[in-house]
Amino acid sequence: MSQTRIFVDLPAALVEELLGRTPELSRSVIEQLTSQRTERERWRDVLARERLLGTLADLPAAPTPTTCGVDGSVAVERLLAHDLLVAGALAIEGLTPPSEKRFWPEPRHLLWVELVPHDDANDALARALMAASEVELAARAPHDVVFVDGSLTTPLIAFDQALRALATRELPSPAARVFLEALPERLDDLARVLCSADPPRCWVGVPKYTARRDLAIRLGLNQQFDDRALLTILLAPGEFTWPIPVTTGRRPHAFGLDLLPDTLRLRASSSIERVLRAVDRLRVVYVRSHPWLPALRLELHESVAIDSSRLASVLQAVHDQSASGKLREPFPLYLADRMVRSLRRATRALRHAVREAAARGYPVLDDVFLALECYRSESLSSP
Repeated sequence: MSQTRIFVDLPAALVEELLGRTPELSRSVIEQLTSQRTERERWRDVLARERLLGTLADLPAAPTPTTCGVDGSVAVERLLAHDLLVAGALAIEGLTPPSEKRFWPEPRHLLWVELVPHDDANDALARALMAASEVELAARAPHDVVFVDGSLTTPLIAFDQALRALATRELPSPAARVFLEALPERLDDLARVLCSADPPRCWVGVPKYTARRDLAIRLGLNQQFDDRALLTILLAPGEFTWPIPVTTGRRPHAFGLDLLPDTLRLRASSSIERVLRAVDRLRVVYVRSHPWLPALRLELHESVAIDSSRLASVLQAVHDQSASGKLREPFPLYLADRMVRSLRRATRALRHAVREAAARGYPVLDDVFLALECYRSESLSSP
């Protein structure tokens, strides 16, 4: 949206009141930053005493690792009698020196599209199918370091939510059957990603938003900021925190195995056990590679965290793939995010294309146009 149209649909009085909050909010930001800067050296001393503060020079030199980033998107167009569900994922190879071999010179993708009757479970199902696509691409990637957008536990949570949403349905829809049939294999893929059991390959979760306070709680720091905000102030460029267990937040210690059909339960049980054990062995590292970057939260398996060579490879990948001031995350994740977020706009275009095609093959145009119109308010300005 152009800058001149930001406020075009809002009453002038509302805009004036909204922007009138600027001084108050800016004072709050200044107070918080001042408080953090005042305590910075003391908190850094606490980090150092606990032997949690490291520099990239503390790790062995790592050759330039090959990388890729995986991100997904989901779109739900709510029509008159149906939901148009679209879920997909993209994998983008990172920046590669000319002397190195490129594994995936073109983007890889997985896409799922279905028109289904209205159902409260559709949102959870679409998110689970997106997570399944991300996990499948990540597990296939042959690169040294595979960045996955979000927490490594997110796919398991998405699968569990979908299972619970579908549990009350006597007859699963065709879309639900696709998810259920593929679930045992996707759980195998997720176990592979979580365990990073194929040295020297490493899978790394990079959440953009996090409210976790693992480190603050461990150090007994009485402050209201999450770890990422805190460590953006504490870490100098080139510094990182040594790995610690993931101890707070939403951690799936159970899974709806009993909700799976009998025919799938046996196939999935061993994978679920491996996944849950791997979740308990996840570690978190915060790194600030460049002055223009905030601290990044990296989630990785214990086997990577305790191996200085593999950890060095991960941090080297973050450093190399974030070498531009325009980037706020590693390049392959940035590009995958930029690309896959367009899926929602493409879904609206798909709906219009389906409507035009159906209108040519069905005699009552009014029925077609009413059935394939999206009645959510945000769709009114869609193409």
